[in-house]
Amino acid sequence: MPPKLSIIVPLSGGAAQALRCFEGIASQSDDPTHEIIVIDDASADLAPLLVRLEGDVELIRTERRLGFARAAMRGAERAGGEILVFLREAAVPAPGWLVPLAEALSDAAVGFAASATTDGATDNPVAAYSFAVRAADLEGAGIPDVPGPLVAGALSLSLAQRGLRPLTAAQSRVAAPGARTGGARRPAGEEPELTIVIPTLDAASERVRACIAAVQGRTEAPHEIVIVDNGAPPQGFAAPVNAGLRAARTPYVVVMNDDVEPLPGWWPPLRAAIDAGVAVACPLTVDGAMRYDFPAWCFAMGAGAVAEFSHAPGEFFDPALVLWYQDTDLLHRLRQAGRPPHIVESARVRHGLSQSVGSEDPELSAWVRVQVAADRERFIAKHPDAVLQDHALAG
Repeated sequence: MPPKLSIIVPLSGGAAQALRCFEGIASQSDDPTHEIIVIDDASADLAPLLVRLEGDVELIRTERRLGFARAAMRGAERAGGEILVFLREAAVPAPGWLVPLAEALSDAAVGFAASATTDGATDNPVAAYSFAVRAADLEGAGIPDVPGPLVAGALSLSLAQRGLRPLTAAQSRVAAPGARTGGARRPAGEEPELTIVIPTLDAASERVRACIAAVQGRTEAPHEIVIVDNGAPPQGFAAPVNAGLRAARTPYVVVMNDDVEPLPGWWPPLRAAIDAGVAVACPLTVDGAMRYDFPAWCFAMGAGAVAEFSHAPGEFFDPALVLWYQDTDLLHRLRQAGRPPHIVESARVRHGLSQSVGSEDPELSAWVRVQVAADRERFIAKHPDAVLQDHALAG
């Protein structure tokens, strides 16, 4: 007899979070009958856990990362259940999570049933970490190919356009990723320890929203996010980063490109490295290219290092290096001081290489080309003895 429900869990990393997720699934009743389909979406650290799950779950592996929407669709295509239940970012099901989702879809007018979060921070179906649909309703249209945090909203809208309304099943609850997620409400007056500065050409873009959602969902420490929109006219990279760092008032800061996705558990190892005396700590990039001298798309510092290694007071990067080579200039200062950047391999991120400066706008693309050439000339004039070469990249 085929299962009534198929639980579909796309995973891209974070073994500890994934283990908590599966422990939550295991706590559910066997009724209604269900199967578990896990999509290992080109993860970097899940192999030991997946070996333990063999025989208890159906496992699908991807050779390259698909993202939540496409990975979830892979699982849906393999599923045998009448109802498909999706878990995003390895959210942890609370006891009694599964039955209310199935019951909600017993109403023919309901096409999308969502779980609330255990802390009460998320009860809107469009932001759900866990949701269920009928397999028959998914046929044809499929899952919208949008960033993971936007899938629930896009799918519920697609179903609503067919006359099927969304519903939050209040008795179905999951714990959002992390014991204390950045998206959770915090006590008034609690001081953040970390400022995350995100420069961008378009603060309203899906890329920025996905970056913010990943930060909020995977940063347990109290934090603030500073978005610096420099898109009209473009100000490059140095100016928005400098502006964001001037706004920071916390003991630690992170500069993060808007095409970076921090993975679960990313921040504590960086903080530990800084506390141990590292001036600039960088996470390991687990897909795409990796610079081993200074992956400047995401790096962390203590407030003291910001002051110590700034080009000038209030100007961390040299503003004359508008778009390119400011990271190489900083690397030169750090090496001269005997404190080069340190790669913290237990802190992991994904990075869409150069997406943050990529554009389909021909005028902007032309500006980028001209500015990169100008920045190169300025860097060589500033460091005539430096030898510029291609960065050490590892694919």
